[in-house]
Amino acid sequence: MARSLRDLRRKIKGVRHIRQITRAMKMVATAKLKRIQRTVENSRRYQEELRSLLADVARASVEVDHPYLQAREVERVGVMIVGGDRGLCGAFNRQIDEQAVEFIAGQSAPVEVITVGRRMRRYADRHGLDVVSSHAAVERADAPDIDQIIGEVRSWYESGHVDLVQVVYARFDSLVRHPAISEQLLPMSPQAFAEATDDAAPVPVEYIFEPPAARLLAELLPRALEVEIAQILLTTQASGQAARMTAMSAATDNAGDMITDLTRSINRARQEEITAELLDVVTGARALQS
Repeated sequence: MARSLRDLRRKIKGVRHIRQITRAMKMVATAKLKRIQRTVENSRRYQEELRSLLADVARASVEVDHPYLQAREVERVGVMIVGGDRGLCGAFNRQIDEQAVEFIAGQSAPVEVITVGRRMRRYADRHGLDVVSSHAAVERADAPDIDQIIGEVRSWYESGHVDLVQVVYARFDSLVRHPAISEQLLPMSPQAFAEATDDAAPVPVEYIFEPPAARLLAELLPRALEVEIAQILLTTQASGQAARMTAMSAATDNAGDMITDLTRSINRARQEEITAELLDVVTGARALQS
């Protein structure tokens, strides 16, 4: 019985240490999420304004010939998979991996992959994917890797090495909702920007472009692509921190419940030990009396 009590006390001590760690990790994830969330919200407003501008140009029915708008015969597909560097965030990374595998499995053309996040590189190696480059997860808007990733994606498509670029990432909808989705990045469609805006039944407007529309879109489309990629990188990390915060909160609560159960077991074991000792005393006293 004494050994059992020692084991229970040792388990409680270990669980308390684990609870301290998970609580600290939850606090760190919460702080990081608040910082990234502010950045995502600020960049999202810029993204929406840029989309609205592109939508206005698209509604003007201007014929523009730009490489980002040309649909080519797909002979090779490029997929950018964006995830996290670390685990302990529930099913966050696994859902992104499953979404990427599902998309790649449906392609008839060869597929090349750019991974963002060390976990995504591990998944890509596990599935035997053709990885052309890998990057660490991006957690700041001024991270140098953002420009490098944008440059790689642009040269990937502009050189004609791939004819379609798809991105798989976790969209940050709320603290508890961050689904893994797959979206086409290139070629782009101005009509898609029009559908993405919040304007319902816009009033037709005739625009006079200065500079000409072709020149204007030639400047706007690369900027829109850069903003889209940066937003995808940041929103995925916000989703990852939200998933980690939720997972660590659940782990902390589970540790507390386990401590409560173990404490009850200790009290029960002590009560049984006391009862056994009392029975021994009573039995001995009766034996002496007889």
